[in-house]
Amino acid sequence: MFRRALIRIERSLAYFPELTLKGTPEHVGLRYEELWLKTEDGNHVHAWWIPGPDSHSAPRPTWVYFHGNGGNISARLDGYRAIHLRTGANVLAIDYRGFGLSPGKPSELGTYTDGRAAMGEAVQRHAAQAGTPGPLVLFGISMGAAVATRVAVDMRPDALLLESPPSSFPDLAPLHYPWTRLLPISKIMQFRYDTRSHVSRVDVPTLVVHGDSDDIVPLESGQRVFDSVKEPKRLHVIEGGTHNRPDLVDEDHYYKVVNSFMSEFVKPQSGSDSESDIFAAD
Repeated sequence: MFRRALIRIERSLAYFPELTLKGTPEHVGLRYEELWLKTEDGNHVHAWWIPGPDSHSAPRPTWVYFHGNGGNISARLDGYRAIHLRTGANVLAIDYRGFGLSPGKPSELGTYTDGRAAMGEAVQRHAAQAGTPGPLVLFGISMGAAVATRVAVDMRPDALLLESPPSSFPDLAPLHYPWTRLLPISKIMQFRYDTRSHVSRVDVPTLVVHGDSDDIVPLESGQRVFDSVKEPKRLHVIEGGTHNRPDLVDEDHYYKVVNSFMSEFVKPQSGSDSESDIFAAD
């Protein structure tokens, strides 16, 4: 009983979902398709498929977008639009269980399960495009960076883009909840989101982006993640960037960095049109 109570308390401190959507991609001028993705444990999670601009010449990339531990998929409509216009990518965005319209209660294992369902859907849609598809990218923001890296352990993308990644939740707990400094927090926390550990098991080009004024996930946390990343890798520190939308400090430069990294290091996997080819060896 004590363990269940502890998990309930931890869940309330770890997740801040909003159930009501604030809009849809149509509100920022984007075409989209509403999806319900079946997960391996029988749940269904809500997602949006936003096709890239018709004007973008092939090969067209696909970004699988994992948001953080608050809000829902409607909180970053302008972010989807920026990716759409500045990279020419398709975007598949999901809400984890317990967020937005997705039923269930959030949990660490649940978010990873939901992430694999999103990746599986993205693989099929990416391969079904006309012509040669571009890179398949996992893009994670904050907690979503941990989800992206854990999914990449099982289902290898062409690249990882991690924005404001936490090294792990136990690392951050004393910063946000000082009373946890009195506890053996690394031993008792159930939800760990250990991005640093996950990313050390992934062997794809990885770009880490972090603002130096982030007071939710400090830059030091992103640096720890970056130190665990295998080459090829790049770290881009945004001067004055905070936790939410650090790209807005200079959106032109943000996507110049992203597109430069992608052109220099990222190539679609040969044979990536087969779903079996994206499963990584454990």
